[in-house]
Amino acid sequence: MIVRYGLVALSALIMLNPIMPLMAESSSAPSKRVVYANDLENGMQIIGLLGLPLGELASVRAKIVPSNSKETDRYIEILEVNNNRLSMPLQLMFSVWQWGNLSNKALPLDQILSLRLYETGGMAGVPQKAMTETMYVESIGWGFRTSVVILYEEK
Repeated sequence: MIVRYGLVALSALIMLNPIMPLMAESSSAPSKRVVYANDLENGMQIIGLLGLPLGELASVRAKIVPSNSKETDRYIEILEVNNNRLSMPLQLMFSVWQWGNLSNKALPLDQILSLRLYETGGMAGVPQKAMTETMYVESIGWGFRTSVVILYEEK
């Protein structure tokens, strides 16, 4: 089984992760704690899906896999983080750091690679209220999402 995190899967994680409800939009949420954006710079830390603080560098074993998603044409499927094998592969969206030793097009499909990367995150999508007050557009929905930035291939 592969764990792929998009907005739907994040809805389930929001129930389990005490940080994500602070930033997720949900009409069925009983009550929300308020967190100000500057709190994130003043000692609050967000732990990503890799189990590390966002922005912390990690060494992973992973492969690039094709996607049928509207969000991206390929995912990175992470098998191991800092020498710890994951119980289930984790698929995330990714980008390639432009000053590293890789290019997005050079990443081969379905080949296990040793990579150095970090996880980043932020709000993405279109809030429901924006769609009701303007023309409706197809959207992945408003929510907090993480992705990884690949720095370079480790030799």
